[in-house]
Amino acid sequence: MAYRFKLETVLGVRRNLEELAQQKLAREITLLGEQKSRLAALMQQRQELIAEFEEEKHKQMLAPLFAFYMEGIFRKEQEVEAGRALVKAQQDAVIQTREELAGKMRDKKVMEKARERDYQKFLLAALKKEQKEADEQMVLRFRRKENLH
Repeated sequence: MAYRFKLETVLGVRRNLEELAQQKLAREITLLGEQKSRLAALMQQRQELIAEFEEEKHKQMLAPLFAFYMEGIFRKEQEVEAGRALVKAQQDAVIQTREELAGKMRDKKVMEKARERDYQKFLLAALKKEQKEADEQMVLRFRRKENLH
């Protein structure tokens, strides 16, 4: 008699859900890395613009050019702040996805423990059945020997 876990399909579903959560976490982490790279590039561009502005300030500069630099630096500051907000949002998404994954892993472990307990019960029942059959064979042999004498 082969062992069959009654809730094997549920365990399979839980395993699949855990795997999907792992894949989602990997995507979120990748997106976080991309967001951080974009933020670093924006910060670098801002620094380059500020350095260029500082260099131009030492020369005589026309008012429209000065205003152009100030506007450009202001826009870069806004882009950097938006980039920081995106990074923060992505970090929150990664944290949430990690928590979801942890929940899926707990659910799967609960089912695996249930399967293990069910298997131990199956083994115990099989052992009892085997012992009962062995006892019956001994009783039958003992009775045969009694009937022969």
